[in-house]
Amino acid sequence: MNEPPDWHAIDDAVRAAELRLDWDAAIAAVSTAAECWSPDAGKHNAHLWHMDLLARAGRLDELAALGETDVHARRRLERFLRENEREDAGANVPE
Repeated sequence: MNEPPDWHAIDDAVRAAELRLDWDAAIAAVSTAAECWSPDAGKHNAHLWHMDLLARAGRLDELAALGETDVHARRRLERFLRENEREDAGANVPE
């Protein structure tokens, strides 16, 4: 039987990696417990956090590939692109 995830250890590891901007470590830590559409709310939240970390890490190709079958990945990629389009457009506005 599978042991339940140690949420405190996962949370601590991901947050520490985020502070260091070590996206690979953060993604690796959260992906150990991530499960899309899991009846376990913690696993589903880990999945959403995983998608967010992929976007923040700039791993858009990976997010797009997942988005072919995963609505959460697709939505996170779309949000990332919308947010960055606005930032890019705002940077070109004359003062």
